[in-house]
Amino acid sequence: MTEHIAAEVQSAQTISEVEKILGVGTNYTPEYVLKCFDITYQVKEENNELDDIGIFIDAKNQLLRHLVSSQMKSRRYFEIKSPFENTCVACRGSGEIYKFNRKTVLINCHICGGKKTIKESTPCEKCDGTGRFKTAFKGGGGIDVSCLSCGGKKETVTISKCSECLGTGKKQKVVADHTIKSTTPCKHCRQLGFTKDKPEKKVKKRSSYTPANPVLTMNLAKQIKEFIPPEQK
Repeated sequence: MTEHIAAEVQSAQTISEVEKILGVGTNYTPEYVLKCFDITYQVKEENNELDDIGIFIDAKNQLLRHLVSSQMKSRRYFEIKSPFENTCVACRGSGEIYKFNRKTVLINCHICGGKKTIKESTPCEKCDGTGRFKTAFKGGGGIDVSCLSCGGKKETVTISKCSECLGTGKKQKVVADHTIKSTTPCKHCRQLGFTKDKPEKKVKKRSSYTPANPVLTMNLAKQIKEFIPPEQK
């Protein structure tokens, strides 16, 4: 597939100029951009004016890139809901495949949750996890009190530095940036975002009509001649 670098695929036209080409206004969604393109395509197809459809494909692509980049910047993923009946399964309606630049970000450690330390609970060794300290006297009686070591909680808690993030609470992660590195035109739908139904092949029915002068083979002609009465020969 041909891959276009983002800097090369961006048209010299501004966003406001391509907005006018598709007539989307100034407040629109990816779905509305595709709907306007769909209507434009249908009108031009009906009037046999598809020679300049490339202008509208370029406008659609540039507007979608702008919206996709904005979505990635605000929520780190993008979503395009296709309005087409026969949405292309390869590009899911966009008409091209996006490849984003990558960047490294800091996120909370998934082990300690960004707290830098880990709490570990173990059964209390002093009371064997019972929560009580019991001692019987030889002369009778004894002691049955709450364990002073665990406070009656039956376990002791130790706090140690997280070994995953080394006590920083953060981890580095490579994620997709909001800037588009390159795009690949979808060959499956030819950048339309939808596929056109292939016309059904017409099956020719065999005619029951027998030609008036059929072409006979020599052997078949001889066999027929044998059955002709002598007076008709």
